[in-house]
Amino acid sequence: MTIIHISSSLGGGGAEQMVLQLAKCSTSVIKTIVISISDDNTLEPKFKEHQIEYHFLNVTSFKNSSLKRGLQKLHSIIKDQDKPIFHCHQYHSAILGTLYRLFYKKIPIVFTLHSSTIEIYNRKLMLFATKSFRKKDIVFSENAKQWYLKNNVVIPNGVDFNELSITSSRQSEIDHPFRFLYLGRLSDEKNPLYMVTAAKKLIEVGLKDFVFDVVGEGKLKAQLLKLIEIETADHKDFERHFNLLGFRSDIKPYLQTANTLILPSKWEGMPMVIIEAAAAKLPIISTPVGSIPDFLNNDNAYVSDLSMFHQSMIDCIQNYDKALQKTQQLYDELKSSYNIDVVYQAHLNLYKSAL
Repeated sequence: MTIIHISSSLGGGGAEQMVLQLAKCSTSVIKTIVISISDDNTLEPKFKEHQIEYHFLNVTSFKNSSLKRGLQKLHSIIKDQDKPIFHCHQYHSAILGTLYRLFYKKIPIVFTLHSSTIEIYNRKLMLFATKSFRKKDIVFSENAKQWYLKNNVVIPNGVDFNELSITSSRQSEIDHPFRFLYLGRLSDEKNPLYMVTAAKKLIEVGLKDFVFDVVGEGKLKAQLLKLIEIETADHKDFERHFNLLGFRSDIKPYLQTANTLILPSKWEGMPMVIIEAAAAKLPIISTPVGSIPDFLNNDNAYVSDLSMFHQSMIDCIQNYDKALQKTQQLYDELKSSYNIDVVYQAHLNLYKSAL
């Protein structure tokens, strides 16, 4: 068997991180190739480090000649592989895999959308129309099943709990500014601009000793910086509450120094960062979107709508010992089922059944 992961990119998002995790698990025993549709190479050093074979198709649009060249390049890479199977990640990869089946060879397709929903209705119709070309569609929970997906099988995301384990215990007494960690793309669905609103609300109730460590890049970065600049003009030192760090390939140091992870997302699938935070025993404050409510609740985290999100942040600061108790419970609940070894084995069983 040859596992061929097709990803929209090798960017730093959760889907790409999951491709990396799955490829790391399989390369030592099963031939594994990672194909990036675009030339986004943010995670390329990680694939090199783990000696994972990867290729860029450099497709710039599905409406011009670069798509044809991309399909031709894909064929040249995989045409001689033994018992190939496609694992297509995200919408464009599913379409590319389907086109390859139509024009070249009928390779089995397993598909993971990596989101709880699709905003563009035509894409839903396209996935529905091409269901017959796919063997199985992976969802992260029973509640994530959709009419445009086929033969849904539930397999959660996973991480290496040992790799992300924090050796030193977190202390309930905070002897430095309380550090909120935002870890992810600066894009609309992740709602990074909410951090400015949250900072203003914390200041209004007299909480001023905090900082947002923002790890990630994205199209909303300029807008976030502008909002911070505007508030700084009206409120002296407002900008000191924000530390924009850009993309970081090694997130463990930030998981270690943070006091709480925040996810004020508008929509999600199953964020890798939540499992990473759980592995590091980092308290979590999240909105109840996507598959998140299937494994986060107010016993093991803070789950709040945006209208009350800031109140959860206040509660976490004022009773951090309780927050640590919550995250210990989350760690105990997730360690066995969301460890990457268990998750990879579930994927491997699915690949074999699809063949």
